[in-house]
Amino acid sequence: MNSIKTTQLIRPLFPKLFIVIKQLSMVCLAACILTSCLGPKKIDKWVAKQYEGSFPTKPQKKSDIITVKSNLSFAGDHISATEKNTGHLLPLLFYWQWDHKNTCTLNPQIAVNNFTKTVLTYANKGLKQKLQGQRIELAIDKVPNTFAIDDKGHIIWLIYAFEWHVVSVQPENKDMVVSYRVFSTDNTEIKKGVITVADTNKKLFLKMYQSLKKRTWQYLDQYDASITSMSKQVIDKLVTEL
Repeated sequence: MNSIKTTQLIRPLFPKLFIVIKQLSMVCLAACILTSCLGPKKIDKWVAKQYEGSFPTKPQKKSDIITVKSNLSFAGDHISATEKNTGHLLPLLFYWQWDHKNTCTLNPQIAVNNFTKTVLTYANKGLKQKLQGQRIELAIDKVPNTFAIDDKGHIIWLIYAFEWHVVSVQPENKDMVVSYRVFSTDNTEIKKGVITVADTNKKLFLKMYQSLKKRTWQYLDQYDASITSMSKQVIDKLVTEL
């Protein structure tokens, strides 16, 4: 009751201030609605189109001395699954800020297929020679497979409302972890270990007049290239350790 009475007393003294607050609230509400219209279904459609509705083709090439496996799981047979995170709102008198984030998890089979194809091709450059007829089993324990489309909105109210957004497509920065076991010609395990490679994916900011959909596709192109590069780094580290 005291706060209501205080407001009723102040309103006649500062009528313009209350008009500004009301207008600011309406503008911020409209801005929040506009920036929150990007939903999980739309992002999953972008990802599906990037991969033409299916996973990258599994490698046809096989090896008698190199085996790749993975226990990474994913709910369903979808290419991706996106979730919308609750926006953070900072409402001040002349400055408002909010954060809308859609987090997309890619089916890890995308990275596993990429890794397998890269390893079976790149291993000819040194790993096979280092094994000298022995057999190696690679198990993919972790791969980076999550990114977020983050929209940070800002409004400053002076005479007019000045609104701007900082939109980015950002990786989770998760290492690739691959464990290995080496077997002799009589199938006896003679060595094992774990290889860790840091995530090389970079955050991409949305530039002026740039399509967010195309920027997302550019990020996925970068993601595929990064998985290939990280896979080669795993082989390079293996050659050094063996």
